[in-house]
Amino acid sequence: MRRRVAWQVLIVEDDPDVGAMYAHTVRSLPSFEVAGTVNSGEDALNFLGRYPCDLLLLDLALDGMDGLSLMQRLRRDGHRVEIIALTASRSAGAVRTAIQHGVIDYVVKPVHVERLRQSLGLFLNRVAAPADHEALSQASIDRMVSCGRVPRRWLPKGLTYPGIERVRAALDDDRGLCSSAIAASTGLARVTARRYLEYLVATDQASVFTAPTGPGRPRKLYRAVNPVRTAVGR
Repeated sequence: MRRRVAWQVLIVEDDPDVGAMYAHTVRSLPSFEVAGTVNSGEDALNFLGRYPCDLLLLDLALDGMDGLSLMQRLRRDGHRVEIIALTASRSAGAVRTAIQHGVIDYVVKPVHVERLRQSLGLFLNRVAAPADHEALSQASIDRMVSCGRVPRRWLPKGLTYPGIERVRAALDDDRGLCSSAIAASTGLARVTARRYLEYLVATDQASVFTAPTGPGRPRKLYRAVNPVRTAVGR
């Protein structure tokens, strides 16, 4: 897959609020651009026929042509677009079929923003592979084959996706907030709030700076980077 100015993402989702959350998350990352949002498999086929895309964020539970049928049609027609399945379906059959059609990731709704960011990271790992004609070492092959597998645990021990979202939402303040203020507004212990803040800084979702408070050590203040709200999936 050839690199463009930004990777083009087509969102296929029939819930407008959920689709808007996906679009907001995609736009918050510099490597991606939302090519469009459609609410049916038929519209997705028509869109791809006019505008080639690099990645689909695909709901499987669509009216008419559902997501699995759309994947089958795309692969039958030779489309090489990458796909992330975002769905409420936990059916073993649906998971197996999606994997057989080459999905990068299979994420169960409601989708947490941080989990979606991780899926988009898997896409970046996949497309970072060398050109098709280049001979690969075994180590390169191993990375390419495994990049679509989801690790058992994404987050540091003790952190959760809902907790990350609570802290990010509390950080939506240009002035910056200290860990004590975040702890008070989220109901988390101060030590736990600080761990979340350090994780957000480490993953470029928050920034930290120091502010003088008179004698003694200056306070660390945190601000959100591209604050994102969570929408509830079906």
